Amino acid sequence: MSRLIVILGITGVQGSSVADAYLSSPGWKIRGVTRNPASESAKKWEMKGVEIVKGDLDNVASLKQAFMGADLIFGVTDFWTIFKDPESHKKKRPSQSLVEYCHDVELQQGKNIADAAAAVPSLFRYIFSSMAHAKNSSGDKFAELYHMDSKADAAIYAQSLPALTGKFSQVQAPIYFQLPWEWGLPTTPKKVADGTWRMAGIGPGNKGIPFGHVRKDFGPCVKAVAESEPNVNLFAVGEYVSWSDYLRIFCETQGLKYGGYDELSYDKFCELLPGGLGHEFAHNVLFAHEFGYEGKDPAVVRPEKVNHVLFDLVATLGHN
Repeated sequence: MSRLIVILGITGVQGSSVADAYLSSPGWKIRGVTRNPASESAKKWEMKGVEIVKGDLDNVASLKQAFMGADLIFGVTDFWTIFKDPESHKKKRPSQSLVEYCHDVELQQGKNIADAAAAVPSLFRYIFSSMAHAKNSSGDKFAELYHMDSKADAAIYAQSLPALTGKFSQVQAPIYFQLPWEWGLPTTPKKVADGTWRMAGIGPGNKGIPFGHVRKDFGPCVKAVAESEPNVNLFAVGEYVSWSDYLRIFCETQGLKYGGYDELSYDKFCELLPGGLGHEFAHNVLFAHEFGYEGKDPAVVRPEKVNHVLFDLVATLGHN
């Protein structure tokens, strides 16, 4: 008999990666949950044989309906979708920053997913896409790194639910390799007057940043965690690449002339990316440099430490 995996955010980077991993796995049916089942990306999944249903992260009842009969659930929230929504500016309290509001909404969505998952009698594993708890790991030094702590607190909440005892695990994604281009960040390589290409970013240019090909590698990591014992907290890192090497690799592969890296101050980065965006991205990197992107939780493991399935992924993750 086939088992059922329900994937939230199937049209996104992480959800798509998980879906790909299970499309090639015999004995599994896939149900994808999305806000807009009529979208072109959702229809493409339907053409591959995936059942597509509508789900609202702000509505526990709709999630319970989407999760019915699930053996495995992959849950993910998206701070940045909330950040980009014009309605968020209207809904936040006057005294609230936009990023603080996004934290509160994302945290509640994470709790909603956990509550809905806890109500599924057939469930054997709920895997949540989390991040390190920056406030706790840094001893309050990074107490306002909202897009990380919203996910971390949602994971803590899921672990507190008796119905999810022995059924919960989490996977932490690294920084996406394509992030500078995707967001148009100041760190995006640019051609300057002398014909060379330069980058400007936060932190020293010679210190490693934890990157990964999330669209390709995240799904296999989730699948491996699902096949492991519960209570796994996996940091699905690919490899550490400094900003200078990131630019050097870009230039070498594109046939461009390497110029160099320019370190920006936190204040300058926030000036270039206002509205809290610069704060979140800058502190994200600074936290990673000082405390590790996965934080200081001793329970966090790397791919090679989980089981033989994940151990086999190390070569792939380390050479992409």
